[in-house]
Amino acid sequence: MLAYDPATPQYPQTADWTCSACSLAWLNRALQIDNATDEWSAVDYIGNPENINATYGLMDGSGSVLAARLGEQGAPSVCLWPTWHQVLELARLMPLLAGGVAWNHWVGVRSTSGGVLYLANSAMGWCGIGDELVASDWTNLGPFAVVAVPLQRDLPLISA
Repeated sequence: MLAYDPATPQYPQTADWTCSACSLAWLNRALQIDNATDEWSAVDYIGNPENINATYGLMDGSGSVLAARLGEQGAPSVCLWPTWHQVLELARLMPLLAGGVAWNHWVGVRSTSGGVLYLANSAMGWCGIGDELVASDWTNLGPFAVVAVPLQRDLPLISA
């Protein structure tokens, strides 16, 4: 089973197109994976320019390449397009990466409490979002793709 530290620091991104790489690097550090743990090594690991580049950022907004890279490192994950209530349930159980289509931005999701997602955000203040996301943000900045990393085999991904 992977260890997970949601308090792992997130570092500010240095380029306007590397949010997904910073999110993957944060999650690798939080899961104590010793690969692609900084912005630029994560860009290389994701695959520059075919999967991530300065023109478009992450090329596939579903997060499938992020899930594939996590799986290669021993952190099997799944891509989802959950509702707000579903993502709250997921964040209570496991670490997540989330990317908003209208937001054009990826973040790590540390945890949830009281209807708030707590974020590992490499671009604090982008579209007015810092380290918290609420339901109205989810609606306004979505739809959201989520890469979920179940830390235990018996966890449900989404309840009916």
